[in-house]
Amino acid sequence: MNNNIKIKDEPILVSVQEACKIVGIGRNTMYQLIKMKGFPALIFPHKVLIDKNNLESWISKNYGIYRK
Repeated sequence: MNNNIKIKDEPILVSVQEACKIVGIGRNTMYQLIKMKGFPALIFPHKVLIDKNNLESWISKNYGIYRK
């Protein structure tokens, strides 16, 4: 086993609820963003995990594009 690999205390992927708190938006709005092309998320049949390290940069690049 390689002991040189350091694991961070914080997870890379967060739940939709955690991402909502990070961004400051509601759950329904977050699910609309998740449907957008290139959103940093892994989508499973019953769970969505969002890459919090890429979330801020994705929002910056797509600022003003969201339309309901």
